[in-house]
Amino acid sequence: MWYSSVKVGIVEIDMDHYNIDTMLQLYSSDRVPESYLPQIISALIKHFDTEEGIIDRMGHEFPQEHKDEHANLTKVLEAKLTNWQAGDLDGKDFVEEVRQLLLLHVAEYDVLLGDGDIV
Repeated sequence: MWYSSVKVGIVEIDMDHYNIDTMLQLYSSDRVPESYLPQIISALIKHFDTEEGIIDRMGHEFPQEHKDEHANLTKVLEAKLTNWQAGDLDGKDFVEEVRQLLLLHVAEYDVLLGDGDIV
């Protein structure tokens, strides 16, 4: 597991990261059919809203820069999904690109959520 190896320190968010990580791992190991890739990406995009909601419920304002990053990642993921559906991107390559994007995102943005650096 790679994505969930970086802990935020907020159990709900860490568990969601773990679940996404598991879905991507299952896909990469051919344990789920390629047709599941859109559902995995959909779950990932839904996670962004979930993450923002968790912070709101904690009584904190979710940083606008982080929201903007979620919006940007959503656009990138949707574009890559469209490319995959058109046959222009291999599924495994797509998942590897998603892994890299998410790892950078967690390291740069999500870890701040658990550090008390929420503005």
